[in-house]
Amino acid sequence: MLQHLLGNDQLKADLAAALAAGKLPHAILLCAMPGLGRNFAARAIAADYLYPNGRAGADRVMAGASEEVLLLAPEGAGNQIRVEAVRSVRSWIWESALMTDGKVVLVRDAQRMNQAAANALLKSIEEPPEGVVFLLTADSESSILPTIRSRCAVYTLAPVPLEICTKQLCQQQISVQDADFLCAVYGGALGSCLKSGSPKRLCALRQALTAANGAANRQAYPVLAATAPFLNKKEKDKAGLAQFLQDLQDLLGAAFGGGAVPGMQVSQEDAARMLLAVREARLELAANGSLKLLCALLAARLSGQLQP
Repeated sequence: MLQHLLGNDQLKADLAAALAAGKLPHAILLCAMPGLGRNFAARAIAADYLYPNGRAGADRVMAGASEEVLLLAPEGAGNQIRVEAVRSVRSWIWESALMTDGKVVLVRDAQRMNQAAANALLKSIEEPPEGVVFLLTADSESSILPTIRSRCAVYTLAPVPLEICTKQLCQQQISVQDADFLCAVYGGALGSCLKSGSPKRLCALRQALTAANGAANRQAYPVLAATAPFLNKKEKDKAGLAQFLQDLQDLLGAAFGGGAVPGMQVSQEDAARMLLAVREARLELAANGSLKLLCALLAARLSGQLQP
């Protein structure tokens, strides 16, 4: 299954060799920002480890329906992996160790573990039963406690080359123009491109682009027009506004990084200033302030009429 991961040829070669030799590390940390395939890669490694001949068993792992894989993921109001969930891992791996040749503990978004959870996981990684493999995914190596990092083989996933990314998107019935736009915005993060490849998401992303271009020309109105739909309903659309801010951040991040986003008219200097305004808005949104005031302040800050 790992061969289906695009790009990252050296990573695939190293892990394939370890699997073939029966020397897969008992703990692996896969690092990448969201959209680069870290969770797909983890499931693929689990499938190839548990079912080297593929078939139905490997398909169940890829679908998240295998009894041989225990998933830990952030949950609840704090979006954290809590110590109670991690403690269940220890009993699961030891109780099931005698009934199967292999088990996998998949810790998705491991940077979301609180301190107690990380310490509990460390104990399991230090003394695992034979045949148990821990697969952790995270934003970056630095986001994981050094004590856990030191016990893992660490791999960092790279973005897909833009030409490959564009080709894959076109195979999903996305036009070449839209594919080029998405690849430029997300820098070859194929997962992020696919999530934004629907007509609805593309429309929203282009509306954010119009707002950003207007603000770069010191015009507040395009931002106010873009945010108005989130304020006109009886129930204010907080989730919609959060997505708009994320779209702005992605577009401005690409501009700040020097990416040539088709239709983008924001300089690196303006992108840096406007990213601060978006950050302020996201903090205010998380604090449950007035959405109407938040949007007004965002428009003023993005257009340079008010310093963030």
